[in-house]
Amino acid sequence: MSAEASSDDGRTTPGDPASVTAEAPAAESPPPSNEPVWTPTAARVDAPRRPAHRPPRRSLLRRGGPPLLCILIYSVLAAFVYGVHPPATSSTLPPCACGDISSQVWFLAWPAYALSHGLNPFYSSWVDYPHGVNLMNNTAYPLLGILFAPFTLKFGALSTFSLLMRLAFALSGISMCFVLRRWTKWWPAAFIGGLVYEFSPFMVGQSQSHLFLTFVPLPPIMMALFDELVVRRRHLIRNGVLLGVVIAAQLMISPEILVISLLAAVCAFIVMAVRHPVAARERVGDLLRGFATAVVTFAILGAYAIWIYFRGPYHVSGPPHPVADLDQYHSYPASLIYPTNLQRISFGSWLTKGMALLQKNGVEHTTYVGIPLLVLLAFIVIRWRKVGQVQLFMLIALGGWVVTLGRGTRTIKLPFDLMLKIPILNGALDLRYSLLMYLGIAVVLAIGLDRMRREGILGGLRRSRPAEVPAGEATASRAKSGRWAPGGLGPSVACLAIAAVALAPLFPALPYKSAPPRVPALFTDADSPLYANHDTTPVVLSYPLPISYEGSNDQALLWQSAARMRFKLIAFRGAVAGPTGRPIRGAALLLPPYEAEQVLLWALYGEPRPPPAMDQATAKAIEIFLRAWGVDAVTVVPHGHRTALVLDYYEAALEAPPILFKGAYVWPDVQQDLRRIGLGSS
Repeated sequence: MSAEASSDDGRTTPGDPASVTAEAPAAESPPPSNEPVWTPTAARVDAPRRPAHRPPRRSLLRRGGPPLLCILIYSVLAAFVYGVHPPATSSTLPPCACGDISSQVWFLAWPAYALSHGLNPFYSSWVDYPHGVNLMNNTAYPLLGILFAPFTLKFGALSTFSLLMRLAFALSGISMCFVLRRWTKWWPAAFIGGLVYEFSPFMVGQSQSHLFLTFVPLPPIMMALFDELVVRRRHLIRNGVLLGVVIAAQLMISPEILVISLLAAVCAFIVMAVRHPVAARERVGDLLRGFATAVVTFAILGAYAIWIYFRGPYHVSGPPHPVADLDQYHSYPASLIYPTNLQRISFGSWLTKGMALLQKNGVEHTTYVGIPLLVLLAFIVIRWRKVGQVQLFMLIALGGWVVTLGRGTRTIKLPFDLMLKIPILNGALDLRYSLLMYLGIAVVLAIGLDRMRREGILGGLRRSRPAEVPAGEATASRAKSGRWAPGGLGPSVACLAIAAVALAPLFPALPYKSAPPRVPALFTDADSPLYANHDTTPVVLSYPLPISYEGSNDQALLWQSAARMRFKLIAFRGAVAGPTGRPIRGAALLLPPYEAEQVLLWALYGEPRPPPAMDQATAKAIEIFLRAWGVDAVTVVPHGHRTALVLDYYEAALEAPPILFKGAYVWPDVQQDLRRIGLGSS
């Protein structure tokens, strides 16, 4: 939201900042530097109007060149963020084709498969069989899966994921850049602000694992639409509809980002209303019209997704992450100045301290700003402390940072302590609010650079009485200093140099690593024995078992995605509803008899201790499990030093050796093996 306003009829008045930003960016006269965040219209209603004039029309190249150049640079940087690979490659996945990446790929594979087979893209029984999972309760993005379903069906989910990870960077930067043009006249200022947003530590950290957090082009658009409805009050119905559409879209990409964005908007609105109560009372009618339209639009477009989230099949009640799990994720004041291995300029003890702050988890270390940028932001805030946008967005950045500090102590309570007690808000990790930090920093930095160029870096800080200069010397002095006049070449170069120095510590350590996905031919080959004896989709119990958030052992979801959902999986890595609807994970997910899956967990993680005994009782429990849950095939992909023991357990239960197919083992017809030993269904 901006510090600008327009009159009720949409026309602008003298001193009205909206008159500056609404026109073409050719005019160089700066807006007043002390405009409030909200100005009552009554204060300007009788002000004389300036004569209407139209700036000279610029050439198509000058008008279209800067935006096209910005789009090109953002896109090129995003295309090579993971190295020199085709943007839609399936040969590599960032960063290691492991961990969260497996489930993130699966969230793209399922909507495409569901739509092509007449199934529901918002929930699935193809995993956590014989139950199922609710995609809205997980870190899924069904809207992206639906929009890119044709691409996924053609090229596969791995290619779609690679493409979207790069598009997330490019579209986020482009979105912020064009929104910043509302409050800046100088294209490089808006471009730098977009670049900060695109490659902020939040983005580069989350891009190592989380597409649902990296794909954030919509929060800046929400910010612009709030500005239109609250401050400028233009096209209330149209902008209300657009806001409802954007909010509904964000809900189906990341409810967590939506909650963070709406919370920031509500807090900003409260601050503006408290500071400018007269203007707030004047605008009640317009605000109600605009936001009522947005709410109705959102209710229509998002009603089904909301129902799925709260009441749909396999829905989870309560936050997906236990509160105790959130305590380990929070920032420290020192996190602002210590880098991680995701920044290019990170060395020695500073890097060691930065990595130690979050137990070497660079993905969630997302509050690094660096000393030079902190100094520049402090200068901008002091220099233009009366500018409404600077005030508001600096408060948003500070508020986001305070939330990242997590829970307080017994004597000192912090905002996150309250959020943990509020439903819906208690499902977001505190460090994810660092997105608001960089959104606010991007806006403040862009406005500061723009004003430094137009008004001078130190202009207005020193007020001295001009000395009288002879006319001839004055003319020569003006000619000599023309390029250093506000808006000239000199200030432009100086501002770019200042920005380069301030942002150098944030420069990402590109390219980030990627790795080829390890997909056994057992799951993808046409002649695989896994599918030879099954007319319907087989149910598979796999080793490694996709059940834990720890390590890189849960690749079965990736294999299922690469196989285009040709089999169903026991277990799931994500939020799964227990018998009471509360989320369960880990060992609580196991199906009885528990020995069948405990063997697989022990082989992966060394738990439980001691492992099930390799005796007749364990073999009998495995047989009962396979029969009770309708398991059609057991697959074992070598992983770790206990793979041979897993084979021994299941060979003893099924009384038959597995088939070795291109490096992986499979019992392809478990029910037939059970019938052979007298346990199968008749």
